[in-house]
Amino acid sequence: MTVTLSSLGAVTQKVQEFTATGTFVTPSNVTTVDLFMIAGGGGGGGYNNAGSTSGAAGGGGAGGLVRKTLTVVAGTSYTVTIGNGGTAGALNTTAGNGGDSTFGALATAIGGGYGAAASNATTVGANGGCGGGGSGTGGGGGAAGSVGGTGSQGGSGNYISGTSSGGGGIGGPAPYGGFAGGPGIDGIGGGGGGGYQSGPAQFGGGRGGNLGLTLTPTAGTANTGGGGGGGLFSAGYQTGGAGGSGYCRVTYWS
Repeated sequence: MTVTLSSLGAVTQKVQEFTATGTFVTPSNVTTVDLFMIAGGGGGGGYNNAGSTSGAAGGGGAGGLVRKTLTVVAGTSYTVTIGNGGTAGALNTTAGNGGDSTFGALATAIGGGYGAAASNATTVGANGGCGGGGSGTGGGGGAAGSVGGTGSQGGSGNYISGTSSGGGGIGGPAPYGGFAGGPGIDGIGGGGGGGYQSGPAQFGGGRGGNLGLTLTPTAGTANTGGGGGGGLFSAGYQTGGAGGSGYCRVTYWS
């Protein structure tokens, strides 16, 4: 007699990805899933009180990350909400925090904080946004702007019994600005670069404005939770970059 895998009730690994809000329908034979989820990144700061003095805004913090095994109810539908990226800071307009990502009521990743705006009242660079909290690790903090700013650390993570590990980028030496923001995990979830002169965009975080190379700030990459790059006041670059949207991956055996 020939015995097939199907007759033994064999299961295979399946993966469902969400790049936008949707619904996960739990198969009838599934009671646990492995969840990887990231919230939206914060927007990069803009510039207040435009004047003749150059100044550099902070990069947005990355979205918080959740990576854990969840107990689910077979046959139940769960709404998966993907957090939006935070809006970019513009002239005299505060940037926005990233949106939270959720898996039903079972898990939440907290959105990254926005980067602080620069001002022509001081040459001290603005601080980067805080990385969002989540289980297992916080998102990377945004890099500071020009001389004097400090990059924020990753989020506390205690929203879902996790701990933080995403560090913030640092402000560069005068007269340059912040470098790239701190990393998250698994190649995504990076904070945005600080304005004035930043390191390259990495881990999904946007690049800050760069005076020497006349580069505009860039947005965090979509579906990475990356923070937006910080803006600066020079050649009209008052606007920061928007944060990248979140993401969710559900892995299970069925």
